[in-house]
Amino acid sequence: MSATFKTIEEYFRTDRNFVIPNYQRGYKWAVNIADRESAVEKLLRNLIEAYTKNPEQSYFLQGVTVCEDNNDIILIDGQQRTTTLYLLLRCIDIKHIQTIKLRYDIRQKSKDFIENLKKNDFDYSKEPDDDNQDIFYLKKAIEQIDLKLKEFEASGESKEELCKYIVEKVNILYIRIDKEKATKTFSMMNGNKATMLPEELIKAEMLRIISLPDKSKKDVSTSAEENPIELKEIIAEDWEINALRSRYAREWDKWLYWWNKNDVREFFGVKNPMGLLLEYHYIQEKDHSTQTKLEKAMKSFSFDDFKLLLSGKEQTKEHFKKLRNLQKSFEDIFTKPKVHNYLKLSLICSKSLEDKFEIIQYFINTKSEEIMKDYAKWRLVGATHSETISSDDQVRKTKAEEALKSLSQIDVYRGAYDLAAKQLLRLNVEQDNDLGRKFDFSIYQERKSLEHIHPKSKAYHKVVNEDGTSVYKDGNEKEKTLDEIKDPEWLDRDTLTDCSEHSIGNLLLLHKDDNSKFSDNTFEEKKAIYFNIKENFNSRNLLHTISVFAKSKWKKAEIEENQAEFKTLFERDYEITKKDK
Repeated sequence: MSATFKTIEEYFRTDRNFVIPNYQRGYKWAVNIADRESAVEKLLRNLIEAYTKNPEQSYFLQGVTVCEDNNDIILIDGQQRTTTLYLLLRCIDIKHIQTIKLRYDIRQKSKDFIENLKKNDFDYSKEPDDDNQDIFYLKKAIEQIDLKLKEFEASGESKEELCKYIVEKVNILYIRIDKEKATKTFSMMNGNKATMLPEELIKAEMLRIISLPDKSKKDVSTSAEENPIELKEIIAEDWEINALRSRYAREWDKWLYWWNKNDVREFFGVKNPMGLLLEYHYIQEKDHSTQTKLEKAMKSFSFDDFKLLLSGKEQTKEHFKKLRNLQKSFEDIFTKPKVHNYLKLSLICSKSLEDKFEIIQYFINTKSEEIMKDYAKWRLVGATHSETISSDDQVRKTKAEEALKSLSQIDVYRGAYDLAAKQLLRLNVEQDNDLGRKFDFSIYQERKSLEHIHPKSKAYHKVVNEDGTSVYKDGNEKEKTLDEIKDPEWLDRDTLTDCSEHSIGNLLLLHKDDNSKFSDNTFEEKKAIYFNIKENFNSRNLLHTISVFAKSKWKKAEIEENQAEFKTLFERDYEITKKDK
């Protein structure tokens, strides 16, 4: 990066093209808001006042930021100012713009209009503007400039002398940046509201506000000879603002990069470029003391609503600080293994966007991993957020007792599939917690599957018909002959105690893709597949599942033992005593 002051004559005296790239917004400086001066009118008034006061003193304008690329000067910041100066010189005398190459690439009609202004016979007033906003405001700017110049000449002044003053005495700070930084710098400084996402609009608005000059000081345009100390202060302030804006933009881009990592997006279940950061900050800043207000805050989030928070420069800085802290909190709860694991277990149980917000907010505010562990375990048995954080533990205990009852059914596979999957997930996650490792939840999100350790197609039970006759059926309820079930691999369900091939004692968690590989193979065949490291097997990282396949055999005794062990662990973790049961 380099920066120098150039007179307007030096600025425009070049064979290069001034290029306004297509990612820039259209020309808007001729806009009048609430009958106030447009930026065009204000600039011309300041120039005329400076000239009238002392035409021999130098005058300084705000800077332009450019990228020099071969024969092009790409205007990153300052296109409005450059275009207005071009129009001003044209209004004074068309000859002053004959050699200026201003290439307006935003839209072809705008580009043609700018170029046609060099022609003596071009009547800009007859150019249609109904479908081109740029042309409308370019024409309006010319009208505003013409009016000011007529008033200037009516006072006995010469517009050619004014032109001489502008090109020789008016200076502009020329900031040149490297080519690879050009687009990023533009996104930091500007915002095209017609095409930008709400996240980009919020960024642009925050950067715009923190870039505003201090209202207690004079305009940034001043005379070097008259007050060089003030000019130095203004330039220093300008550089300080640019540095702050650049730092904010770099931070924002880091947040954006983090939220767009696949593992982060999947973990928090978001699609927005900035993830949950802006939305959650907005919700925190709103009054959501009641559930109704929380729902309203979540549904009303938009750029226009968020902008209402940004009431001034200092307030915007404070909100940026809060965003920085919130981003740090998001990164912490995602990065720390146990916090990451307990949070995701809880999020799996969320019932709504409001519930999701309360879960995340709870984990951000909670510092104890033991409290997080308790929170996750109660959510896994169906307790709501308010029930989980309540000081009254009776509701939570009731939920756990009901869950244990469901998990103790003969047919958990068909009667409590989701509950069983969550509890088997919890056991696998706790194994990773013991190792201080983040659990890979991609194995569960939309890909979870409960696998029968002993295949249900090779388990049978006797069914007595109404007429007193009996038949044998397998775990799929298909009739089987005595010859078919004589194979020693077949399991007689009726000999099991309080469980079956469909009970929690014969189920484990698998990745969905791995379930099909197991099919109806025997335990020994499944074990061989599971530990064949030459083959890709997604479920090989599930430590609780591994512990099952580490057994040497899987028969009636192992199913009953696994069932009893599961219930004992559940009772211990949920503090269920015999009295409770």
